[in-house]
Amino acid sequence: MKKYRLIVTDLDGVVWRGGKPLKQNIMALNQLIARDIKIKYLTNNATKSRPEYVEILRKLGLQASIDDVITSAYAATRWIREQGGRFVFIVGEAGLYYEAVANGLIPVSQDMIADHVIVGLDRHVTYSKVKVASRMISRGAVFVVANTDSTLPVEDGLDPGAGSIVEMIVRATGRKPDFNAGKPNTWILDLAIKSTNKEEVLVIGDRLDTDIALGNRAGVDTLLVLTGTSKPDELESSPYMPTYVAKDLYSFINDYPELFG
Repeated sequence: MKKYRLIVTDLDGVVWRGGKPLKQNIMALNQLIARDIKIKYLTNNATKSRPEYVEILRKLGLQASIDDVITSAYAATRWIREQGGRFVFIVGEAGLYYEAVANGLIPVSQDMIADHVIVGLDRHVTYSKVKVASRMISRGAVFVVANTDSTLPVEDGLDPGAGSIVEMIVRATGRKPDFNAGKPNTWILDLAIKSTNKEEVLVIGDRLDTDIALGNRAGVDTLLVLTGTSKPDELESSPYMPTYVAKDLYSFINDYPELFG
């Protein structure tokens, strides 16, 4: 019988929604940790650094170290470093800046030359910043995005996501991103699972177009929890099909305890 040894779970829409902790899912993750199931936290949200996420997870009562958290900011800046990039212009928040510096990159201002432009969610984005990014890309800078999520789940609904800003730059430059570091690109999942047997990995998320698409592309099992963005009626038209669907993680692990023994 199949048994999962590594859980790769999303954060927004699974561990919390906006600023509200999703207690049933947190309780379930702690139950899995108590059963010696390894948990990796994988998020497309690039606004915070990995140390910040570790602090938040610990305050919620979840065990976590920096090696347990993979963000799209970390994935994007690590990819740029591996490509030999150095000077980056950033459209994004503190998480992108932190991970860029941590990976040995140098964020530049509008008056300097960048070999890469990184775009993530920026809730303080300005016309000027989009203009500079667009001009740098048009002049040859590599166009990297943390993710292309159109929306971000919050307590009272959905807010515009990084993909909304990315689309502005795509329209302005006529260029699609050269690299999307976030889900559903399997690059980010590889950073989480490393050498783990894929048969023992379960990806958990709330979005069909990112979390479930990621698992489908990587050939690993997936669980769609209905605590975030995607709704049951979207399953009929979605090209991405989860292995399991549950109202929340707590109900799932108690319905199928044999999967985590």
